[in-house]
Amino acid sequence: MPLPSPLRPLLLATAVVGAWVLFMHQAVPGFGAALEGLPLQLRTRSTYQDRTTPVVWIPLERDSNDRPASRHALAIAISQAAAQGASATILALPLSTADDNKDLARVRTLLEAPADASMHARLQNWETELDQDAELERAIKAAGNVILYADANHAPLERFAAVARGVGLEPALAPDADGVIRRDRLYSRSTNNTLTPSLTFAAWLASHGEPDLHGALSDHAINLAASQLHIYGDGEWLPQVGLPATEVRGTPHRTLSELGTSQTALIAGRVLVIGEGPSNLKLTQGPRLSLGETISQRIASLESADYLQRSTGGWLITLAAALGLIAWVGLVAPKRTRYAQYRWALLWMVGLTLIEILALITAHVWVPLMTVCCSVPLAVLSLGLLRRRPAKATIYEDYEPLSLTGPRAGAYARRTSHDKTQPVEPDAAKHTKAPSLSDISKALNARLAEPTKEEVTDLLLGKRQRPAPPTLGRYQLEREVGRGAMGTVYLGRDPRLNRVVAIKAIPLAEEYDERDLGEARARFFREAEMAGRLRHPAIVTVYDAGEDAGIAWIAMEYLQGTMLNQHAMPDTLLEAHTALEVVARVADALDYAHANDVIHRDIKPANIVIDPASRSVKLMDFGIARNTNTSNTRSGIVLGTPSFMSPEQLDGGVITGRSDLFSLGVTLYQLLAGQLPFRADSMTGLMNSIVNNPHPPLRTIRPDLPSSIGDIIDRALQKAPEARYQHASEMAAALRAAALELAS
Repeated sequence: MPLPSPLRPLLLATAVVGAWVLFMHQAVPGFGAALEGLPLQLRTRSTYQDRTTPVVWIPLERDSNDRPASRHALAIAISQAAAQGASATILALPLSTADDNKDLARVRTLLEAPADASMHARLQNWETELDQDAELERAIKAAGNVILYADANHAPLERFAAVARGVGLEPALAPDADGVIRRDRLYSRSTNNTLTPSLTFAAWLASHGEPDLHGALSDHAINLAASQLHIYGDGEWLPQVGLPATEVRGTPHRTLSELGTSQTALIAGRVLVIGEGPSNLKLTQGPRLSLGETISQRIASLESADYLQRSTGGWLITLAAALGLIAWVGLVAPKRTRYAQYRWALLWMVGLTLIEILALITAHVWVPLMTVCCSVPLAVLSLGLLRRRPAKATIYEDYEPLSLTGPRAGAYARRTSHDKTQPVEPDAAKHTKAPSLSDISKALNARLAEPTKEEVTDLLLGKRQRPAPPTLGRYQLEREVGRGAMGTVYLGRDPRLNRVVAIKAIPLAEEYDERDLGEARARFFREAEMAGRLRHPAIVTVYDAGEDAGIAWIAMEYLQGTMLNQHAMPDTLLEAHTALEVVARVADALDYAHANDVIHRDIKPANIVIDPASRSVKLMDFGIARNTNTSNTRSGIVLGTPSFMSPEQLDGGVITGRSDLFSLGVTLYQLLAGQLPFRADSMTGLMNSIVNNPHPPLRTIRPDLPSSIGDIIDRALQKAPEARYQHASEMAAALRAAALELAS
């Protein structure tokens, strides 16, 4: 069974957005991670360009033999940093092995051999001078604020760790799918619940004179004496790192040799980071950073409180954005024009981007929305798959303008439309060409067709404007919803009131010769005005009427529901009491119309709309049928649908409100019996049967119904108008009485 039309765009939008998210994070996870990390990268560049950091970075340089800086040089640097007032010094390099000094090894070998006192003292002095590990140990102990590096594979020698301010554990960071590390960990928790700070955090604690971390933790914050650090998870945070130091103004870096000069103003109160060599850490889409450089930027991020959190409810915001997008694309967008869809899609993308950027800037919270943002144009473009063929509104699918006949002979012959150019005014004949309804429908179908990628790009960039929709009068036509032999029904919109309307269009210039066009136009507006005066709950409201370049049109209420002819077959009949109530409401509408001197002339189930949801009944096509179906021969005009016509209508006699009641009796008979009361194999036979033959009694087809219902139909179908109900109100009262009898 096909899905209801409102569900199809909703399911399509769900499928497109879901498939895009799965594709980005399962099929190409690296690209998806890079896309989500793009706002972080942009914020990092904008933030670090103007930051003055409390860090001095000392990159270690290897000598000509590719040997690292000596521990003697490190000891001197630590001593000089302490003398110049550094708040803390980080040795961001492994100190897990003893210094490999061959001269020192030989001296110690000689010390083990017997020697005189003078030589032994001299060897001891040489050992002191050559023992750079001891020199570094003394410098670390004297400074009192040195933080040493450790990781899963490297732990500092016990001699260094025992005299250092602390040891920082560099965590093993897991990169995102694109290989970029965006998360960091401030501390690690061992199995016995012991906290070990990271190298960055240990240096920050030392520079602020803070104690260890025990007792300072809450669920999402570290509460220390001077400040509070917001975190999530188990010590995780999102530092603002990623730029090489050459691009970061305000992060001074010096060499070891430069520390020998007077650098007190530069070093005092800052954290000194001493590191070496390239790192395997990729914290940016650009070049990899050294460990020392990375730690420098991390400390700066901590010190200025310029770091990000990943909110525990961030995924809920992402999910809400995806569901909101699906709801908009599936429920709202299909009711908009293609141009409006593209415009709102652009607003969706801009809005989601701004939400993420504002969250990053103001709340320092990362809410990943880029994948959802990029699914917006795909979801909107996918709607074209459902709109290649314009959908028809249910109640207009069977719209057929009334046929025009003379009496009896040749009466319902099919007419072939032909192209003629007729002016709106005589003096404009050579300038105005009447457009055909097929041209309007083609233009609407072209607007609903799937645009090419180039067209979408041009629209979004403003290089091309969406073609204006076709119009009749002031009404914008959106799509065709019904078509008959001589006219078309369009879904339109009144731009002044932003009201949806149904517009029936009849090409007068094509249907009438020049000698009859003026009279047809005058009659159309006279009877459209008459129908427009009717205001009744069971009569469709007519808003406006006019003519545009030879096409007459009438704008009316756009109805939701189903035509009553869908319940006129044996297997789709309404409950008898429901059918009686519906026909009684139509009789009320006819009573009101007849009191206002308006005769419908085409009562039939196809002109009655019911809406089960609102329990409303609407009668359509007041006054329009006889305007749209006038024969070029003015004698013997017959208006209506033959199976429902009264005998006087078929004879071309005087038409009164009792003719509508005859047609209403035929309608009731069909709704209850599932067949027409008058049938024949030819048009002539049908007309003869209506005028001369009695109808089959209702009880021969529906013996389950009370006889009072058959009596109502028998009276309504009398051949002589005088024998029928004289007023529609009488028939409505009889119908409601029969409904009460049926209910009891």
